[in-house]
Amino acid sequence: MFAHLVAYIETLSQTVPLELFVVVGTILEEIISPIPSPLVMTLAGSIAVTQEYSWGYLFFLALLAAASKTAGATLFYVLSDKAEDILIPRFGKFFGVSHADLEHYGERFQKNWKDEVMLTLLRSIPMMPSIPISVACGVLKIKFRTFLTSTFIGFYVRELFFLGLGFTGLHAAESLMNGIDSIETLLKVIIVVGALLLLAWLYYKRSTGHPANWFRRKK
Repeated sequence: MFAHLVAYIETLSQTVPLELFVVVGTILEEIISPIPSPLVMTLAGSIAVTQEYSWGYLFFLALLAAASKTAGATLFYVLSDKAEDILIPRFGKFFGVSHADLEHYGERFQKNWKDEVMLTLLRSIPMMPSIPISVACGVLKIKFRTFLTSTFIGFYVRELFFLGLGFTGLHAAESLMNGIDSIETLLKVIIVVGALLLLAWLYYKRSTGHPANWFRRKK
């Protein structure tokens, strides 16, 4: 199915205006995780060359891409925020974690401007999976303004990088793109496994009568 999606995106790049392709393609890329993250913007960069756009136009395309991907990321932020409201009150007791604990931890994360910079940098790393960051921000109730600002700026840098790869030559950049996609896939697996191990550890600590205290609010 995902092979057909990739083929659809490649066909779309040849049948619609470049600006529309960037908007639609990046939204699909953000929402449908298995789509390789470099695909849309490297294609867009190579198309910009064939249509004889200048380097300066890439900055506008990156703006469109960042706005579209931020919209897609916001969907996961909102869904995870609402899911946390429903699931944690019901199942958090099994892991010794409460709704108030998560909110408090999110507040602590936002007390220093360096935390916002770190979140922006994470978004800008080409091989960093996007969805886990959006989900974590929603679960921890990171301020929506902080989420939007860091996400947009980080995505702008990231998409400009991929556009540059495509603009300088798609074939020359192919091996680098494949490497980025492989690292991103590996990081996704590591994050999922790490999350499962964390839940198992929290459940173990609670079952032994010594719940983890790093979620707890200081008296």
